[in-house]
Amino acid sequence: MRIGLLLSLPALLTAAQPAAVDMSLVTRDGFTLKGTLSIPAQAGRRPVVILAHSFGADRTGWKFLVDDLNARGIATLALDLRGHGQSTRKGGDTVAVTTDFAASSAAVRFDLIPSDLAQAAQWVRRQPRIDGRRLGLAGASVGAYSALVAAPEVRPVAVLALSPAGGWGEKPEARMVRAAEQAKASVFVAAAEDDAHALANAQALKGVFGVYARIRPGKEHGLAYLPSLTDTLGGWFGEILGRHPVAVPSKAAPMKVPAEDAK
Repeated sequence: MRIGLLLSLPALLTAAQPAAVDMSLVTRDGFTLKGTLSIPAQAGRRPVVILAHSFGADRTGWKFLVDDLNARGIATLALDLRGHGQSTRKGGDTVAVTTDFAASSAAVRFDLIPSDLAQAAQWVRRQPRIDGRRLGLAGASVGAYSALVAAPEVRPVAVLALSPAGGWGEKPEARMVRAAEQAKASVFVAAAEDDAHALANAQALKGVFGVYARIRPGKEHGLAYLPSLTDTLGGWFGEILGRHPVAVPSKAAPMKVPAEDAK
């Protein structure tokens, strides 16, 4: 695996503002993925959240949540998923998504995004100032589905899934639920009543231990939940990742229901 940091971490970490470091890694099938690692200025090793955006978007769509998490002392690794943003080089070729989801999924291999997230987790856990024991995943739409599927291998403490959708292969819903069960992480799922695919996935996840599924009126999807839910989502990550770290999560952390939903 070839990995390149475009800026020096030690030089940037002296600043009061979060250190934003451009990074790249090459996937097992040859895609060069680009991303930004942002590390808060607070002393000590920081928890981290890996961010996987929705179809047709890029890593800049997470700005509100990145800023909120960094302010809470949580680092972030925002990736451009394969075929999106700056992650369109595969070997010597350009392979990018179009507006056609099915065709893009086949051309870019969306089914390999969970593997990409696992590779990114391996990378970020080796970085200075990162506490890899306190790692979270966050995804929107296909990024949310991918984060859930990747969770058993990544072993995150927490997973945020905004409108999980866009699965692949046979029985994609069952694959997602099985992965959530195996991951044994705290999971926050958000879906809208008029977003049929995401709603069905959210309802399927409700029975999994450690999952909190929030169903909202309307038809918001994926990154559209930001910035209105940013403070709630950032606070949830802060609560889960701020706990005393454990080497390997042996069971799902007890769910913290967002304050506005607590009865």
